[in-house]
Formats: sequence, C-alpha cells, structure tokens
Amino acid sequence: MARQVGGIALLASIGRVLRCGMVAGLLSSLLPAGTAWAQRPSTDRHVAELASYLDRVQIAEPAAYRNLAVYPILVQDGAKLRGRWLTLDRAISRGVLVIMEKGGGGSVPSVIAENRSRDEYVVITSGEIISGGQQTRTVRNDVILAPGQRIELSVFCVEAHRWAGGKNFGSSTVQLPQSIQSELRKGADQGRIWAEVGEKGRALKAENPTASLELMLKHKDVQEKLGDVRRTILPKMPDGTVGYIFVSRGRALGAELFGSEELARDLLPKLLDSYAVDHVILHKPDGDVFPRPDNRAAIDFFERVCRVGSQRANTPGSGAGIRTRADRLLGDGVSLENSLVHYGVQIEDRIGPPPPKPPIIYPPRQGLE
Repeated sequence: MARQVGGIALLASIGRVLRCGMVAGLLSSLLPAGTAWAQRPSTDRHVAELASYLDRVQIAEPAAYRNLAVYPILVQDGAKLRGRWLTLDRAISRGVLVIMEKGGGGSVPSVIAENRSRDEYVVITSGEIISGGQQTRTVRNDVILAPGQRIELSVFCVEAHRWAGGKNFGSSTVQLPQSIQSELRKGADQGRIWAEVGEKGRALKAENPTASLELMLKHKDVQEKLGDVRRTILPKMPDGTVGYIFVSRGRALGAELFGSEELARDLLPKLLDSYAVDHVILHKPDGDVFPRPDNRAAIDFFERVCRVGSQRANTPGSGAGIRTRADRLLGDGVSLENSLVHYGVQIEDRIGPPPPKPPIIYPPRQGLE
C-alpha cells in the first residue's frame, strides 16, 4: 500500500495506531472512498519474536500529568507469553527469589540470584534496584530465571559509602531514573554510575550519608511528587495494556514492551517514577500551562523503533537476550521460546533540566525602580 501525502497521511497514521473510536469515525468521514492506510514500517531487521510483537502493536490515547504523557501499548490478538511469571519485587516478597552476595565477603560487580519456585519464571529488568547486602545495587541486564535456576547476576553499586550489612537483598520497589539508565546502556563504568547518583541526589535535594540512590528516591518530598504522578496516570491505563511510550514536551523519550499484561501492570509504577524523576520533578516548566500530548511524537518514535532493528545478546539466565544500539536508540530485552518477555528502548540523547535563567536587571519590572 502506498503512503498518502500531506494532512491525509497524518490522519491515516494517527487513526491506524491510536486506538480511538472517535478518530476512526472522523477518518471515515474525512478520507475519500478507497483511500489507502499508511503502511507500517518493516520490522525485518529485528529478531523474530520482537518483529512479530511490533507488527501487532496498537497505540492508545495517552494519559498525562503536567508535561509527561504515557501512551498505552496494546497488541492485536493479545500477548502470547505462556507460563506463570513473577517480577523481581513480587518474587522477593513471596520468598521465591533469593538474591545474595557472592562468596563469603561479597563482590561489587556481581551477586547470586536463585529462583526457588517449581513452576514460575522470574523476570528481572535492567535498572531495577535491589536493597541490602553489603551495598545497594542495580541490575545491569534483563534476565529470566527459570524455575529452580541459579545464576550470577551482573550489577552496579548505587550506594557508594557503605560496605557493611547482611548477605541477602530485598526488594527496593524503585528503579534507576532514565537519565542514569541511559548512561548504563551507553556502557558507563562504576565510577560514572556513582557520579550520576551523586548528581541526582544534589538535584533532588535528597542526599544521604551513604549516597544511596534508593534513599534519594524514597525521600519524603520526592515520593510526594511522584505520588501525584502515579495517582493521575495509573488509573487511566486501559485493560489489555502490555507496554508504554513516554513523551515529554513533544519528544518521545522511550518505550517499554512486555509479553503479558500482568508484567506490564506490575512494573508500571517503577517505570513511571523513573521517567517522572527526570521529566516532572527536575525538569520544571515555566508556568502552569501544559500543551496537549503530541501524538505524532509517539507515532514517529514507534516507527523509528520498528526500522532500527535488533540483534541477539548474551544473557546469563534462560531465553535469549535482545539488544539495539543504532540510530541513537538504546534498547535491551529478553525473550523465551520465541515470545517477547520484555524490551525497553530509549533515546540516547540526554534530556535534562534546562540551565537556570540568569536574573534580568533590565528592563526593570513595572513598579520597580
């Protein structure tokens, strides 16, 4: 099918991917009879299971808080991931997943993870934070642990000034802010991660004695602001949502795709926080007027992801790793038995708070000398 041009092409593209009856009705009344819909970009550069997933994606109307918009992703015919699955937080809380320091004294870049379930898989996603042990860590790669599987898990420290405590880790319920996640995906070393964590603590005014990122993100003032974002957006996610595209100020920031609605729902609060820290709390707008979400930004980003492709990557757990490093996109994921479990992708460009404006001394404000 040939692409249409001009305004008709834009409307056709929006109607094709935004799941909205009003848009579809509008298109049927505006487009000439026999008008062809815009064709989806080819996904033939992706690994098979991700290509199949992308070919079935639908993007629904967004939910927004201030300058952050979240577009729900659905897939035609539903997600196809089989089996019983647990997230890191849920598995730890149930005692199914045990994460512990490696060896007698521990090792900064690695820990041991064991799935003690007999019939449930555990998925751990890049950027999730585990609390406790000798120091709090963040997970470097997406990993699947099959029932009974035990692996060595690659991690970074996100608590620079502590090396004491117990052997086991617990759930922290927080995740790397996306600005730090981007550095991780670019190949940052431990020193760079510590520097990023320190900078984030200063920006949030949430520094603490051990430079713990977990404590920074759980600071009372930070949690109050993140709570406002969650209460606004979480209830607006429709049934069947299996992924999300995040957009701020007319620019798409990243997307998270999951193999099941349950995984997507369980991980959304942490993912939402990870974007809101950078793009709601720290990137404050001028005034209280916020533009309507830009649907075109979400569509363009999704089509860009379709075109860029992906490759196989190593994973210490079960299944197959997925990786994207092209067209200034950074993506990582994992699949099992030809079904996508998770794929997260974000822009390489760092979008942070704008530099502060200098005080203006001329012209003077009216009424001031």
